[in-house]
Amino acid sequence: MTKQLNVVLGGAGLIGSALHRTLESRGEPTITYDLKTGVNLRQHEPDEVPGDAYYWFLAWDVGGAKYLMDKSQQLSILRHNLGLCEKIFGWLERRKAGFTFVSSQMAGFPNAYGITKSVGELWAESIGNGLITRLWNCYDAEAPSVRSHVVPDLVRQAKTGTIKLLTLGEERRQFLHVDDVAEALIQQRDLGQPLADVTSGTWVPIREIAELIGKRLNANVAVGSSPGYESLVEPTHLLEGWSPRIDLATGIAMVIERMTENHWL
Repeated sequence: MTKQLNVVLGGAGLIGSALHRTLESRGEPTITYDLKTGVNLRQHEPDEVPGDAYYWFLAWDVGGAKYLMDKSQQLSILRHNLGLCEKIFGWLERRKAGFTFVSSQMAGFPNAYGITKSVGELWAESIGNGLITRLWNCYDAEAPSVRSHVVPDLVRQAKTGTIKLLTLGEERRQFLHVDDVAEALIQQRDLGQPLADVTSGTWVPIREIAELIGKRLNANVAVGSSPGYESLVEPTHLLEGWSPRIDLATGIAMVIERMTENHWL
């Protein structure tokens, strides 16, 4: 019997890459479309595939807090993400395809990212056939850039001997390794749960993350003088039968190892 094809839209990013790997490790055929591989999903519609193919809508203009909160980026984030919604939801509806839309606990937050995630959730609900996953702070190794996330940014700083936080470091986040995210996404699809909040459930101050990294890489931590922002949204729609496998210390060690292997430090 031929297995269902998975089509990962935005499959070259942190979460998409982990999802692609995990699906293939389970023997599920998977293809990826991503801007990083030359496919602009705001303009390009993927070729028709078998009617029972499953789509994973991860493509989004996203990055770490330094990118998402940058006032100069708001208009482009708004345009890019609304363009993705218009194009992708349009052909998903026409194909009557099953899909998962990957959203965020920041849906509804008063910036371009939060507003467009909220729009995406409403669009997904309106056309039907889809599931919605809300994520908190997901992390893995990545090359430093304007879009990179806090954990790899702090790891890179640690190699200089000092981690310099821009804030007091008291702001809290919930962190989840992308390998756990991938497992959760697949479990939600298999269960058919309409909405799932996927996160660790534990609030951790940024300073504690910096200290974990500093201890492992023998670096000092210097805090700033201003408070950071918090968005303490509690998960309420837990994914049935799922819990994360990778604790924070283990996940950070995995990030350091992979960043070292890829010469990103």
